[in-house]
Amino acid sequence: MVRASGAPAGGGAPEARTTPTACDRSVYYILRGQYDAALHQLEGAKTSGASPAEVENLRGLALLLKGDNAKALASFDAALKLQPALIEARFNRALTLLRAGEAAKASPEFEKIFADETSSLRADAAYHNGVALDRLGRTADAETWLTRALTLEPKLDAALLYIGALRERRGDLQGAGRAYLDYLKAHPDAPAALLRFGLSAQRAGRLDVAKSYLQRVIDTAPDSAEAVEARKFLVMWE
Repeated sequence: MVRASGAPAGGGAPEARTTPTACDRSVYYILRGQYDAALHQLEGAKTSGASPAEVENLRGLALLLKGDNAKALASFDAALKLQPALIEARFNRALTLLRAGEAAKASPEFEKIFADETSSLRADAAYHNGVALDRLGRTADAETWLTRALTLEPKLDAALLYIGALRERRGDLQGAGRAYLDYLKAHPDAPAALLRFGLSAQRAGRLDVAKSYLQRVIDTAPDSAEAVEARKFLVMWE
């Protein structure tokens, strides 16, 4: 999850104004995946209502989503030089490091964001720190941070699914199953969770349960990558 300071609530388009600013329009384009258009709006156009640091954060956000990590980092660094307390830029910078394969550098940055009890990004920081720690091979610490994310934001379902995967990986099949089932309570037709629960059930010796869940993957998402995997395992188990 990347953050744009001043982005509209709920992920919709910016509120209608008599004279939309470049920042309004850039957020609008970013939300629609039109990153070059967003960058064009920020180049020398009127940005009243936004600080120079917020403009740099938006520029970095568009560059990050476009896949230009190096330029995105430069923009977030510029934003933080102008406004060190701009938490969105700090979070986006850490996320850029993570996406660039620099998990060891990203992790302490997420920890700093989490440590600020006034920050609205603590749950997101905890989740992404869990991802970073997993990539560093620290799976036990990763699960601790993912649990912290869920404690702060119980509806952060991505953390729940990730916890299930970590438990499954280390052989805690009952714990993995509980996590997957909790995820499925909120997303009953999620192919990934159905598949992982089915495979965990098979490893736990519950073949009938496994087959029923893998069949649900095929029934609910027949063209998905998970359905391909489900069919493969069902054939193997015959």
